[in-house]
Amino acid sequence: MVFSEIIGQKELVKSLKELVDNNRVPHALLFSEEPGYGALSLVLALTQYLFCKTRRALASGDDTWVIKGLFGDEPTSLPKGDGCQVCSSCIKIRNLTHPDFHFLFPINTTQLVEKGKKVAIDQYYEIFRSLVNSNVYFKEQELYNAMELENKMGLIGVNEAAWLINKLSFTPYEGGNKVVLVMFPERMNAEAANKLLKSIEEPTSNTYFFMVTHNQNAILKTIRSRCRLIEVPPIEKEELQNAIIQKYKIEPQEALEWARCSQGSMGKAIELIDQSEEEKANFEEFTQLFKIAAQGDLVQMIALSQELAKLSKERQKQFCKNSLKLLRQLYLYKLGSGDLAYSNPGQVEEIEQISKGLPIDFFEKGYSIFNKTIEHIQQNVNAKMNFCNMCNSLYINLV
Repeated sequence: MVFSEIIGQKELVKSLKELVDNNRVPHALLFSEEPGYGALSLVLALTQYLFCKTRRALASGDDTWVIKGLFGDEPTSLPKGDGCQVCSSCIKIRNLTHPDFHFLFPINTTQLVEKGKKVAIDQYYEIFRSLVNSNVYFKEQELYNAMELENKMGLIGVNEAAWLINKLSFTPYEGGNKVVLVMFPERMNAEAANKLLKSIEEPTSNTYFFMVTHNQNAILKTIRSRCRLIEVPPIEKEELQNAIIQKYKIEPQEALEWARCSQGSMGKAIELIDQSEEEKANFEEFTQLFKIAAQGDLVQMIALSQELAKLSKERQKQFCKNSLKLLRQLYLYKLGSGDLAYSNPGQVEEIEQISKGLPIDFFEKGYSIFNKTIEHIQQNVNAKMNFCNMCNSLYINLV
């Protein structure tokens, strides 16, 4: 990725270019963002610019073989302020295959590698590359889904730290920079952090650590204090609108609605527009609950509870979490503040209609009902009893 491909973030892009051009890139940068703001795209563009052979040749005043070989004997236009995209370094960084570009991210045992045995992190690199290439705005859970971790959380442990230290002990394969991309450093445990501390604090020459976090407060202080923090802001609405138009070929007004409800996150926009079948099913089940309650049909409510009880435990929890989010949207529409709900444009009409039939004192009770259901799921309460109780409680408070 190059800087010209980044959505918005013009001030940040300008600052990052200047750091490279002035040879003042800090040894450790921590990019903190809400999911989907574009921190990873900034890191990838920064890394490509840092490695770009054409940029380095121009900066050193060398316009001989590199420039002529790539752009002809008398190039009329050379790339300025961005990666050239044609030198071998740019191509390798773009493909995430450069031997001096290393990745560290949370992992766990999975059936995808060595029959569930935990192995060196580079065995997961192909999965990571595929995810980045398909969606550079991915969230932590999407990484775990790609690795098929099921219900487990990922971790950056001492084995991963030791593996990285060993890799960094070698001289650069191509005689230049070495860059480590650390995704979700908040998942690094204390033992791993202690092992990496010296490498981060006193790295070898031309070695850089670029970290991307979605929760900077959860990062160990020993790591966080040794990085220069870069707060990635939301993407400007107009820039986000244009990116949505370009990606989905839709009308400007519709793209503006998606941009508005995405709250500055391209990742959120992609998630909403490419809504999964599971998310659609969650919405349909949620609205069905309220429609049946409005009809006063307790028998159908109980029948629906039994269908929900048949779902997997993770799917049950996801349904309840989505219900809490939708309940908030209903409440805002009830208060006449629908603009603050940031609802999926395709769902606004139905949400607005349901909200009209709900009493204002229901919402606090509704939150309690769904939260209690989640608590019971975690306590392994019988699913049929749990969801029967949930539907019965909703019915009592709605009819």
